[in-house]
Formats: sequence, C-alpha cells, structure tokens
Amino acid sequence: MKETENQFSNSVENLQNLKHLYDLQLTYIRKKGIHFTFVFVKYSDEMSVSYEEFYQLVKENLRKSDFAFSHQSKQYIILVLSISKSMESKSFLGRLQTAMSPFKMPLVAVIAEIANSLHPLEEILEVGEEEVMSLDFSDTQIVVIPQFMEKERIKMKVSIIENDHITQSIFSNLFHNLETAEQDLEVRVFNDGLEFIESDWYRSEHHHIIVLNDILPRKNGFEVLHYLRGLPNEQKYLILFISSRNSEEAQLYSFENGADAYFVRPFNLKIFEIRIKNHLRRSR
Repeated sequence: MKETENQFSNSVENLQNLKHLYDLQLTYIRKKGIHFTFVFVKYSDEMSVSYEEFYQLVKENLRKSDFAFSHQSKQYIILVLSISKSMESKSFLGRLQTAMSPFKMPLVAVIAEIANSLHPLEEILEVGEEEVMSLDFSDTQIVVIPQFMEKERIKMKVSIIENDHITQSIFSNLFHNLETAEQDLEVRVFNDGLEFIESDWYRSEHHHIIVLNDILPRKNGFEVLHYLRGLPNEQKYLILFISSRNSEEAQLYSFENGADAYFVRPFNLKIFEIRIKNHLRRSR
C-alpha cells in the first residue's frame, strides 16, 4: 500500500486537500451514516478542448459542496460528491453529458459510492483508476463500483443514570432489545450523576441517549442536565428525564433547561420504547 500511496502522491493535484476532505466525509459516515461518492471522469485527447478546459467545464457543473481534483496524467478527473449516492451521481453525470455535447465525445465515468469508513483513500483511488482506464470511448459508459457500498453500522451510546437496580435492569434490557441491523447501542449504567460526569463516557463524537432520573445520591438530574447542555457539542445528546413529580412547574423547568422528553413515574414503558424507536429511525 505504501507504493500505491507514493504513486498517488505524485499524481493527484492537492492530495493533502483530498485526504483532509476524505477524512471529513468519513466522519459523517461514522456519525450519521451519510454516504458520498468518488467519480472518475475520463478525458480523451480527441476532444476538441484541452484537459484544462475540460477540467473547468466539469467544475462549473458541480455543486458548491462538491470538489474536483486534476490528475497529472491528464487522463481523468477525480470528483468528490458529498451527501450523494450512486443515483445522485448519475444525475450529475447526465447534466455533464449535456454540457459535453459540443465536444462530440461520449461520457466515460466510474462511480464509487462510499458507505463505510473501512477503506483507505489510496485503495479507492487505485480501484477507480484501474476501472476508468479500462474503459474506451466507443460509447457512453457509466460504471458503478460496488465494493465500497456495504453500510457501516452506526454506533450510538446509551447512559442510564439511575440508582434503582430494578429500574436499571428494565431500561438496560429494553435498549439491548432495540438494536437494529444498522445500529449498535452501547449501554452503560451509572448509579448517580457524579459518577457519570467524572467518566469520559459521554465525551466521544457518538450520538448519545441519556435516561436521567431527577433524584440521585450525588449530582441530581437537574445538575447533570444543566452540565450537559453547557457543553459545546450538546446537540448530540437526547436527554429523557424521569421523575415522580407531576407538577407543571417541574416539567417546564426541565424543558427550559434542555430535556427532550419528560416521563412521570409510573409511565407506560411502551410509549417510552416508541419514543426511542422514532429517534433511532431518524438518526439512521
């Protein structure tokens, strides 16, 4: 792989920018499961424009969120289309083909949809180059590479901050039974708010569901709620507040301080489960 990396370091313009962009796109995959695509568009000397002019034409048809990288061989252009699957990439290539009509040359391109973070950039560039260079200009050809399309399972953390062991067990079993084919739920139980805050469990980039009792031995639920909503990345937390207080004041106070839901004991566990399922479905 080192030989391949050197090969592309000497061939792709602005390789460091491409690497940075690739790493950023992988973050979106790991956190939200958002796909993106590489598109390799082939160039021919028989076109009525130079490689540089063709490169500019391709760039002019991109969205602001997409990027183009030239190749020193001047045989193809590498595109990164963010928030795109193969279907969206084909639509883009359809527009590009229309823009290319004055050249009287067929469009030849390879699409690599990236659905997981398992493959190094160099592997994708190598496979894409090999595929696009194997195609000729006898007719329009758009080939989709399938090998990077396996979906990555999304990891989501769950914290149950509750000092009653029976309630801990009920919630733990509920979440363990909610794992899907696309999501892994990593569940951890904390007996009080201080134990949770002193851990580093909540500091990762993962989306995080927090079941939070209001009355705890150390650091009560409101203190934990206020602490979490004061963090820079607080939007990643879904905080479900559990309380025995049915007063309107208590509910208003929890919502004003950032709770996403408020459940009064005793409550219907099925309603709680549906609330979680809806959140998991939206986060896929």
